[in-house]
Amino acid sequence: MTRTVVAFERDESRDKIADMLEKSGIQVRYRCRSGAEVLRAVKNMGSGLVICGHKLTDMSAGQLAHELNGMAKFLVLAKQSQLELMDDPDVFKLQIPISAAELRGSVNILLQLEEITAREHGHRRSEEDNRLVERAKEKLMEARGFTEAEAHRFLQRRSMETGTRLAETARHILEL
Repeated sequence: MTRTVVAFERDESRDKIADMLEKSGIQVRYRCRSGAEVLRAVKNMGSGLVICGHKLTDMSAGQLAHELNGMAKFLVLAKQSQLELMDDPDVFKLQIPISAAELRGSVNILLQLEEITAREHGHRRSEEDNRLVERAKEKLMEARGFTEAEAHRFLQRRSMETGTRLAETARHILEL
């Protein structure tokens, strides 16, 4: 499942980069304008790759990287003078203008790194997500007479069938 987010303040920039990636065979899951949108997207996915400009509508790329706190790989595309202001060693930077081949190569490498990191650390659920899953299991146990293990397997199976995270599946169960 793709976990790529493209975030730029200007619609033209966002669409140009996202289209360039998709033409290169890299799917973009979210297109965002603000840091808040990016934070929600990454939290929903559990991890991912964020490709953004030096600033968004509500925060700078540096602030966003700090807020993400390592939850996603982070690539900033900007002019050299703007990139020089970013000193976070976990932020990858590419100077614009950029060719499609250079962007594709860099993004493919970062996606591979993100996949390795996700496998090594697993997709950790937040405490809130854990509570959602527990509440959904309790609801299933009461409503359907499942054991805890059966309720958990049911949630996992539904999550895989729908292609959503376990916490999102739990949220849907609780809303029913």
